[in-house]
Amino acid sequence: MLVILTRNKIHVSTINMNIKTRTYDSSKRKAQAEARRTLMLKCGTDEFRLEDVAQAAGVSGQTILRAFGSKDGLVIKTLEFEAPSALDMSVYDNIRIEAVGDMIRTMFQVYDKIGDLVIHALAHEHRSPEFQKSLDVGRAFHKGWIADACDIHIAKRPPDERAAMFHALLAATDIYVWKILRRDEGLSLEEAVATVSFTTKSLIQENSS
Repeated sequence: MLVILTRNKIHVSTINMNIKTRTYDSSKRKAQAEARRTLMLKCGTDEFRLEDVAQAAGVSGQTILRAFGSKDGLVIKTLEFEAPSALDMSVYDNIRIEAVGDMIRTMFQVYDKIGDLVIHALAHEHRSPEFQKSLDVGRAFHKGWIADACDIHIAKRPPDERAAMFHALLAATDIYVWKILRRDEGLSLEEAVATVSFTTKSLIQENSS
């Protein structure tokens, strides 16, 4: 219907304006979600082919490229999507010695979820500014979390030992330790947690001796 106003008269005409109703196309969003899920479940290793992700996700390789731009883009967007829900460990601020095992288990459950993709990104960050930027965020989080969680134990050290204590705890809980224990050595989650808990408790208990 078209309404035309001319001087003092209003004319109403019915005209075929060939207006198409726009419907929301969620195919791109669905493709992105399926690609992320597939990458997490099947292709979260150091090397994978974009074609394999596309095939497993049931979409074309071109659809993946349109959604993420590149193979690197798929990894980064998957980490950005998965990491926020995985990284809430604020409950472990200033841990007690008895809670170290729970803290390490929480951390390794996070690594079990996103660790393979992080290791992939670490292996290729030398050629990818995007990987480097994303990994720098992760490094800053890890440092901040260790500082917060272990502050009371680090503070008990003499001032000239605190930096060494901090870096020892940082190294003991690094994602490469998770890779060695869970991927290279094939330890179960509980075995890996017990190993790192032993190291971490030893560092903290040495403080009290």
